[in-house]
Amino acid sequence: MVTGLVGNAKTWKRDLFPCELIPDIIELVVNSWKTFKKPGRLDLETSISKAFTKKLQKEKNSKGDLPFKIRPELVTYGTDEDEDIDGRIDICFDWIGTPAEEIYFAFECKRLRIPYPPPSNLETNNSDYVGEQGMMSFVTGKYSGSVTSGGMIGYVMDGKTDKAIISVGSLIKKKGSALKLVKDSGLRTSSIIACPEVKETRHILSKKSFAIHHVFLAV
Repeated sequence: MVTGLVGNAKTWKRDLFPCELIPDIIELVVNSWKTFKKPGRLDLETSISKAFTKKLQKEKNSKGDLPFKIRPELVTYGTDEDEDIDGRIDICFDWIGTPAEEIYFAFECKRLRIPYPPPSNLETNNSDYVGEQGMMSFVTGKYSGSVTSGGMIGYVMDGKTDKAIISVGSLIKKKGSALKLVKDSGLRTSSIIACPEVKETRHILSKKSFAIHHVFLAV
């Protein structure tokens, strides 16, 4: 776990979310899901995320040494350049080592592989995951200019995370230009945590490089 980030006056001068906290966040998400009471396979992502946030808060508090607070459904008001672009963060991690409101780590949450009963078919929901309210939220400037990384949580509603990863990865590759992916890249093995359900993508935005950490959780 990360230590030394709280109580040090120097940390208050930082203008970015500490990248050294991100592996702790991903680990907390993955481990908390293991003991989380799983939702119904047709439950909506908003209700899932609210319940899961409570679980994350409880697990974080039990550890006692993680310097962030976890907030559900936080409204943001865009960057200074794009004040008309509002966003809603599904799960927000606020670093307590800064008084600045714009420094946080955000997760967007989407359902994947929704097994609707007959006569409907399985809905991959990949377009929502990759689209304007998913990955593109990080690309189009809905969040703070101080955000240089973010996360996507895919609730895999039929439990088949391997298929979800392959399917989402294919669409990410296809939408590489719109997503401003690093050239010849795509959905790749995580560089910060060894877990088959955790991936990452790298992006080149107009003023910064950006990383999205993807966590696929089986329902």
